Amino acid sequence: MTNGAVAARRDRVLEVVDLQKRYGAGTLAIERISLDVCRGEFVSIVGPSGAGKTTLLKTICGLLAPTSGRVLLDDKLVTAPPPEMVLVFQDYARSLFPWLTVTANVAFPLRKKRLGAGEKASLVLEAIDAVGLTAFAGHYPWQLSGGMQQRVAIARAVAFRPEILLLDEPFASVDALTRADLEDLTLRLRAEFGITMLLVTHDIDEAVYLSDRVFVLSPPPSVIVREIAVPLSQPREQERTRSDAAFLALRNEIHRLIGQHPERTPAP
Repeated sequence: MTNGAVAARRDRVLEVVDLQKRYGAGTLAIERISLDVCRGEFVSIVGPSGAGKTTLLKTICGLLAPTSGRVLLDDKLVTAPPPEMVLVFQDYARSLFPWLTVTANVAFPLRKKRLGAGEKASLVLEAIDAVGLTAFAGHYPWQLSGGMQQRVAIARAVAFRPEILLLDEPFASVDALTRADLEDLTLRLRAEFGITMLLVTHDIDEAVYLSDRVFVLSPPPSVIVREIAVPLSQPREQERTRSDAAFLALRNEIHRLIGQHPERTPAP
């Protein structure tokens, strides 16, 4: 590990400690998970279908209460959604207000921030420009393609300037070419704004392409099977990176890890 990597690991922004989530007296979705995310990192969580990835993300951001364990953001206990976290959902169509323009959608979360009108407007314009939608700022969501709508959702998150951006399979509902464009957009935004990112995805190739580290989950009730470092060079490029022997080896290793863990028996 390089000196820079060691320093980054010391600058931990998010810590999940012995997290367990059971729904009522029934299903144990997450058995025990501990992980951390450092400032400026891109971390992904992958696992088989039904592994509780979205449950984990919602518990991390305070939308769900853990059954046991804790989540710490900057060493402070998370008990409700903190303003320093923003979550981007897969279903972009439902997260945007169809009666508001692109500009108004991006500005909406800023309405309660203690900022001047000029500063808010500047944040909105900068975010819209960063996702390449300046020419569409006056359009409504229903006038945009699916990929453009997701760019609006991402711009809204960026305008808020979160300390950490949580991504819940945000590109799963778009075609392959649009997905690649949005992946590269996400990496550019991370580099430009220095936002820490935590992604859950079922797409192993996507996780390897985007991430500095990947946590692999078991089938439910979920535990972490392995933490995998992704030492691929930056900046990433779709064709070059995905054809790299190191990329292929990492992808195959994660496939193997997921495939070798059959369905688990829930703990009592």
